[in-house]
Amino acid sequence: MKWFIYLYPKSWRRRYGDELMEVIKQTDTSFKTIIDLLLGIIDAWHIELSERKVYGFRLSQLLTLIGLINVLVISKLISLREAILLEQIALIVAMLSFFLAIVVLVVNMFKVGIISAFSTNTRLAKISVGLMGSYAVFFITFLVLAN
Repeated sequence: MKWFIYLYPKSWRRRYGDELMEVIKQTDTSFKTIIDLLLGIIDAWHIELSERKVYGFRLSQLLTLIGLINVLVISKLISLREAILLEQIALIVAMLSFFLAIVVLVVNMFKVGIISAFSTNTRLAKISVGLMGSYAVFFITFLVLAN
């Protein structure tokens, strides 16, 4: 269960990693503990992404803006046939992006090891994160088109 610590953001690990390591050593491995750690990972990344800035904007604001642009572009479509075709294309590109992101992550795990693969220090890890971002954008596009 110690490897759960490496799923937290780097800044979080620097501040709380030693404490969490001690807590994990003192607790037993149970389903509730694993769920609690996973929820903590999600919460820590949510806070990290909310505070991280790209070109002066928060990353969460950029993702919202990309989703809004998708909605505006899709709402300008003329016919239903075009919407169905774009929906299929968006789903195919999303699935392909997800598949490639997982493949790149697995290759990175074999190349640098499991712990280093989950950091963004390597080029393959950055490529995998970028592919997951494109997966999210195209999947949001698919969901908007499907509704």
